[in-house]
Amino acid sequence: MAVRVIQMADVDWVREDTFTFFTTDGLVRIGGSIRPSFGKKHRLRRRRYKEEDYMDPKQGLCLGAIFDIAATNGLDRGRKLCVVGFCRSIEMLNDVVEDTVLDLGGEVVIAEKATTEGLHEKLTMMVVMPLLWGVPPAVDTLNYAIRSGGGIVEKTYKQWHFL
Repeated sequence: MAVRVIQMADVDWVREDTFTFFTTDGLVRIGGSIRPSFGKKHRLRRRRYKEEDYMDPKQGLCLGAIFDIAATNGLDRGRKLCVVGFCRSIEMLNDVVEDTVLDLGGEVVIAEKATTEGLHEKLTMMVVMPLLWGVPPAVDTLNYAIRSGGGIVEKTYKQWHFL
């Protein structure tokens, strides 16, 4: 069966195969839903990030740059992944994580940069990622984006709030 590709807002939407079963009760159809597709050609459009674009390359140590990123899957807000750590540049980390989340079809809900007491900087982000708990989990992609953006993860934990 052929796969039909629909272009919408720079995202490739692919209709999955439809399986039709003939049963004694009649026809049963499974599949046929539309899902976003991010193939290799989409990933090649990613921007290259360089620390020189965000900070002085001669700077050896950045004091007080911390981050707190919370991620949900958008459907179940009671299940949340929280990542806390340090980074060299909150601007670079923000750009890398934001682009990764958008590439996966997600959305950045909150991206707040705060500076207090001179050298202390903090990045707080809340992101919504489809298939956060799926197979393969988008959690791995988020962790890779944090490392690529210069982040050092101190602690990762999951929050489960059952209502």
